[in-house]
Amino acid sequence: MDWLINLLRPIENVLGYIIEFFYNWIPSYGIAIMLLTITVRIILLPLTISQTKSMAKMQMLQPELKEIQQKYKGDQQRIQQETMEFYKKNNVNPLSGCLPLILQMPVFFALFQLLRDLGVNAFGGGAQTLYKFLWLDLTTKDPFYVLPILMVVTMIISSKLTQTDATKTGMSAVLMTYGLPLVFGFISFRMQSGILVYWVTTNLWSIGQQWIVNKMIKKEKDKAEKKKKLTKEAESVSGNGKEEKVIIKPKKKKRRK
Repeated sequence: MDWLINLLRPIENVLGYIIEFFYNWIPSYGIAIMLLTITVRIILLPLTISQTKSMAKMQMLQPELKEIQQKYKGDQQRIQQETMEFYKKNNVNPLSGCLPLILQMPVFFALFQLLRDLGVNAFGGGAQTLYKFLWLDLTTKDPFYVLPILMVVTMIISSKLTQTDATKTGMSAVLMTYGLPLVFGFISFRMQSGILVYWVTTNLWSIGQQWIVNKMIKKEKDKAEKKKKLTKEAESVSGNGKEEKVIIKPKKKKRRK
């Protein structure tokens, strides 16, 4: 375990400097951690934009993926093979959404270690009030478990917003939407409050970001469907490249007796 702590030490030091910078600007370690979270998300923004584009493209391709699943129903190996070929053909990486999360993990563990060290120093030096934020001591667990509950709720909302029509049903969808947040919620009950401030802020950022993404996707879908409809109408009017004339016969007027 010592090798991991030593590996994360440079990241921990950088986080410490950033938190102190924000603390000198606004003297609250809780707000400093929130601003640190936003800073990390801004740094990861180029990757997030790439992930967003990939997710939008995947949602647009869902109808065609559904066709593959229907065509090879019962042959899971063939479905996986055809799906991967389909992703490759359309230049889509289904794992791109995991990259920002993976890159945040070292920050998460380094922050965990930093808050642990701060807690030891605070209690050793009689500076327990230094890391107070609202009702919290950021170096210890939330005594009222408000943050763990908020973390679970925001994770569920974020998960539901990222679902597509193809991933809304089934046991895996239920486990991802509710099971995973509940597991993390159980783990978080003993975590330092500062970690959960970071986590909840990240989830709130993700919710806002995904809401914007969903709006953009809906707009693109509507545009694509409108274009498809116009193309079908044009094809129905013209056959084999030749325009068909539609003759509308006028109604005969009834003679008055």
